[in-house]
Amino acid sequence: MILEKEKKYRIKSQYVFNKLVSRSLCRALIVQWYDNAGLRTRLEKLSDNEIWTLNYKKELTKGIREEEERTIEKSHVNVEDLKCQRMVMKHRYLLNKDPEIVIDELLNPNNCINYKKDLKEIKYLLEIEEKTINIDLDSYLKDFLGELYFGLEDLTYKEGYNNSDFAGEYVCEWDALWKYINSKIL
Repeated sequence: MILEKEKKYRIKSQYVFNKLVSRSLCRALIVQWYDNAGLRTRLEKLSDNEIWTLNYKKELTKGIREEEERTIEKSHVNVEDLKCQRMVMKHRYLLNKDPEIVIDELLNPNNCINYKKDLKEIKYLLEIEEKTINIDLDSYLKDFLGELYFGLEDLTYKEGYNNSDFAGEYVCEWDALWKYINSKIL
């Protein structure tokens, strides 16, 4: 297991979101399913490439978690199990690689995901995570974003803002979900 140190922010306006994603290096579609034991199954779609991972995270303190992750073959994914798991769907925009800075735009195609929070509260989230260097994440982010930093609200120490906290039940036709995912060209 590795230690993950990160901070999470809400982007307060569409204007700040638009300015930030205009600086992105790439965009991916991410779908994450959570079982009751804390295991996350994730599909990341970038262009025609699909990456499936299994992940387990254990929060030690706010902003610091233990993480274990491994890549798996699509053939090892039990789709029937996913049907009864809570999920999150989002576009992820990469702004910086080290430290990693990403923006998540939460999606709810056809209002088929019953998120545990109002979508307006979680629609645009920014995360910064240490990768190879130990730094003050907040100071780095202030320097990196400049004035746009003041369009963020720090959620790191607030309850209920991890993806697993607000993931929701998928309530529509299962085939419609895969049709949506497969229609996305990034």
